[in-house]
Amino acid sequence: MKAKITEIFHSLQGEGIYLGDPTTFVRLVSCNLDCYYCDTPQAKDDGKAIEMDASDVLAKINAITQSGQFVSFTGGEPLLQTEFISAITPTLKEKKFRTYLETNGTLPRELASIISGIDIISMDIKPPSACGKDLWGEQKRFLETAQTKVFVKMVICDNTVPAEVERAARMISEINKDIILVLQPAEGKSAPDMQTVRRYQALAGEMLSQVSIIRQMHKIWQIR
Repeated sequence: MKAKITEIFHSLQGEGIYLGDPTTFVRLVSCNLDCYYCDTPQAKDDGKAIEMDASDVLAKINAITQSGQFVSFTGGEPLLQTEFISAITPTLKEKKFRTYLETNGTLPRELASIISGIDIISMDIKPPSACGKDLWGEQKRFLETAQTKVFVKMVICDNTVPAEVERAARMISEINKDIILVLQPAEGKSAPDMQTVRRYQALAGEMLSQVSIIRQMHKIWQIR
């Protein structure tokens, strides 16, 4: 079994509720979306990928990861290569690694095929202002599949509108109001006003048990 990969590296988790946890990242190539704020455009280019056998990927992970640490499948969109993920997760479990999936949350059938091998799912909500598509239906089915393994992250940009935050929070609450929502302020030119982000936190908090604001810390720490 081969996978198209752009890089494998060990660092700290820089986003979400497991911020700062030692993690080995397996960055898989290709994506089904084209979000304007994407910070890993190289992972959308098949021409920049290396084909690697599952055995080689496992050897690399073993060399740089300690037992109990996370191995994160990221991208791009890793659920475009579910056969590879299915092939590798049983061995990762045997080695006592914790499996982590970073996904745009738009491929519920693909998630269902691998979820038994995944410990934690970090799902990005992709509203129309981010990707130019209406994907609410797919994302709700994804959450219904993910259930207790998931937390949700929503990047807040200067063009994010209150109705999108409200719809995301309501969608999550209809499945489980205890699913954690992380609002992640965008960096750079599309960064929002922080007071606006706090208003969005209060808005979502009316429907959910926990809504946190967490920045992309790996950029501040100047690590990958």
